[in-house]
Amino acid sequence: MLEVAQVNFIGRKEELNTLEKEFRRDGSFVVIYGRRRIGKTTLIKEFIKDKQAFYFLATEEVESQSMKRLAGVVARVTGNSMLQRVTFTDWLDLFREIADYRPGEKKVLVIDEFPYLVKTNAAFPSILQNAWDEILKDSNVMLILCGSLLSMMQKHALSHDSPLYGRRSAQIRLKPLPFTDLYAVTGDILHKKGEEQEAFAAYDSCRQWEIL
Repeated sequence: MLEVAQVNFIGRKEELNTLEKEFRRDGSFVVIYGRRRIGKTTLIKEFIKDKQAFYFLATEEVESQSMKRLAGVVARVTGNSMLQRVTFTDWLDLFREIADYRPGEKKVLVIDEFPYLVKTNAAFPSILQNAWDEILKDSNVMLILCGSLLSMMQKHALSHDSPLYGRRSAQIRLKPLPFTDLYAVTGDILHKKGEEQEAFAAYDSCRQWEIL
């Protein structure tokens, strides 16, 4: 079995540079997508680790529970525990709480696994369009939508037919790390165990799967 030591975040310099550039501009709306287990969430968490950020991971739970969990995220970030006791019935009220928090500081709102919210409520892209246009865009908020269901990300975040079309300022389709980045971290271990060719073959297989 291949043994790999714990390492710090590696690679993704181009993607991080894109996100940092977007963070510095006004009205930044970024869409990140790619297959599962490719590193989207890891990239996002590396980017927001030194920023004022609201990170929300969507699930297939009922919409009211999603609102409750987002309220919990907002309560923790803002330090306003009262928000956890409020029953929100409108997404816009939650987005206003985010926009109104420290208006003079740049904030990042991340909605990870965005397609799950669309599965729960088909109108969510329209709701988010309204929130972006009327609340978030001019409130010092950078919005990041992320998802693994590629067809739904295309349909509901990127296509001409989506209510969100024309809002994004950047998009990132995340692909596997280059083998050179991986080898820079694991090369010594692979060399000692004589497993360079085996590792490259496994990596190349993943790349071919990505292309298909």
